[in-house]
Amino acid sequence: MTMIGLATRPSDESDPRRPQRRIAVSPSGRQIYIDITGDDRLRLIRMLPGRWPEVVMARERGDSLEQIHRWAKVPLCHPHCQLVNVAPAGEVADQVHIGDLCLRWYLNAIYSKLETDLHDLASRRARLMA
Repeated sequence: MTMIGLATRPSDESDPRRPQRRIAVSPSGRQIYIDITGDDRLRLIRMLPGRWPEVVMARERGDSLEQIHRWAKVPLCHPHCQLVNVAPAGEVADQVHIGDLCLRWYLNAIYSKLETDLHDLASRRARLMA
């Protein structure tokens, strides 16, 4: 197996403590890479509402959904729970959750918010560059 970049193992790239490079657009219109450190990511995780910072940190620490389900008291997954693709006319398809909300759906929503916040941070930093 050939590793690309500085990674020594396949799992190194998914390590949340490892600096990430995000592409953003500077005021001059150039696309540039912005470094997002593990501290930046941790700061955004800690700004999440309620007990979600604990849940996200446990998940990134490697705890299984079953372990988190036990102490967070959030339903793991209902038997009739499913995601369905919905595509309004002329728009991009979106996934909609059918059934009672569960831990998987909540984690999906939280990670979506976190990724949006990281993208916004990269965009704000890119605006500071010439």
